[in-house]
Amino acid sequence: MTRSTARSLRALRLLSQVAFLIIFFVLLVIGSRLFFYFDPLLFLMNFLATGTVLKIFLLSLIPVGLTLVFGRFFCGWVCPLGTLHQFFTWLGIRARKKKIAPVPHRALRVKYVVLILLVMMALMGTHLVGWLDPLSLLTRSTAVSLAPAANHGLNQVLKGGAEEDGVTATVLKPAYRLARRHLLTAEQRAFAQSAAIGLILLLILALNLWRRRFYCNTLCPLGALYGLISRFSLMRLKTRNHCKSCNVCAAHCTYGGSPYKDYRKADCLVCFNCAVDCPHDAVATEFTLPVAARKRTPLDLGRRRVLGGVVAGLVAGTLPAVGPRARRKIHGFIRPPGAVKEKEFLEKCVRCGQCMQVCPTNVIQPAVLETGVDGLWTPVLRPDLGYCEYECNRCTQVCPTRALEPLNLKEKKEFKIGTAVIDRNRCYTYADGYNCAVCEEHCPVPEKAIHFREVELWNFEGRLVKVNQIYVVPDLCIGCGICQNVCPRSDAPAIFVSAEEEQREFSYY
Repeated sequence: MTRSTARSLRALRLLSQVAFLIIFFVLLVIGSRLFFYFDPLLFLMNFLATGTVLKIFLLSLIPVGLTLVFGRFFCGWVCPLGTLHQFFTWLGIRARKKKIAPVPHRALRVKYVVLILLVMMALMGTHLVGWLDPLSLLTRSTAVSLAPAANHGLNQVLKGGAEEDGVTATVLKPAYRLARRHLLTAEQRAFAQSAAIGLILLLILALNLWRRRFYCNTLCPLGALYGLISRFSLMRLKTRNHCKSCNVCAAHCTYGGSPYKDYRKADCLVCFNCAVDCPHDAVATEFTLPVAARKRTPLDLGRRRVLGGVVAGLVAGTLPAVGPRARRKIHGFIRPPGAVKEKEFLEKCVRCGQCMQVCPTNVIQPAVLETGVDGLWTPVLRPDLGYCEYECNRCTQVCPTRALEPLNLKEKKEFKIGTAVIDRNRCYTYADGYNCAVCEEHCPVPEKAIHFREVELWNFEGRLVKVNQIYVVPDLCIGCGICQNVCPRSDAPAIFVSAEEEQREFSYY
């Protein structure tokens, strides 16, 4: 392969990376789940955890098939998070004006141990792959942290500039109007753990300033899966007879090897940097069946590491099933409409945050520990921050693993996610003795789940008065939470939504 050919391939790779990065964010903005169906790790883990196969995930066999031909191309040519890692590595080189060292070769084994750990946990019914899967990680971080932060920053800059006088305002005023119409959200979105989730992503990206593509080489379970598959790929890099053994080809290798020395097909991202750097055009590609052991990538994990990963996965996957939550029948959290029973929900949810991204009222939030450690970052409803819009079913349409079953609008309107409960110590019609109808006015159910009854009581002034007290009709309430969200009390709402009589209550486990 000549250097000019290698440069053309590298340019094509960069174009591919930019294109897929744009496609990923466009799909995220429009609420499409298509990208997830090309992730074989999610396909594998969902099958191991639930024992079922979603047919749409068979699309992930396409990149698997291409990996068997070209090697671990997905990480170097397609993966949007991998593109960001490469950009930050390049940024670090430009800023520090010196090369960034690759990770030590012994650290390359860590991602395979992580994969083993996650596989064993999935077999035990604890599905935590979404914590580290690159597509889930980037989607969650963007939806919960980066997008709201960008929305706030852009709104402040454009709004502030538009309010100024002079040339700046002339340019920014139409830009601000255009952004408000097509880009900025009407209200600033806010999420629990937004800072923590964003900082985790930024920390992972910042590690590239220390070691080249640190996450890809040491932590990424999807990269580990593709690495195992690519050991049997048809294409491999090699050096030709006129190689001068200078090892210049290792200068920009993402994992610190080269076709000349320490070539590891399982860790090669098919970036062609080695071919570009070779001054003698000695790097070539070869397509051959890797039937001989000598043509397979060595992958010596060591028995202790494999056994340690297996045991750790079995133990970690079993612990949630023997904790007190496994027998608890009472829970204080509310899942979005369409949620399947809790045990199945935790086995299916990949913590991608797609439902949070598309929710127009910001009511869907990432869970902290209210659902258990294994429920971290799964979606829960927070009516104090928003409410479930009666005329919306978007969250039920974007879940890639059907942890939220797809519901049409009619089905969603009838799906009971909880029941409103009145706090009589706070409600004005009970505690203070005067009329308030805010919750009843906003109740979206056609028959109204909140009714009035006239009673006589002593009000806060000590006078005997007649008041229209509110009460909830449980059979009509769907638990949308708008009553809690609009309650006029400023200290704490006098009506709140509980998980009582939720549609999945009697099949909680």
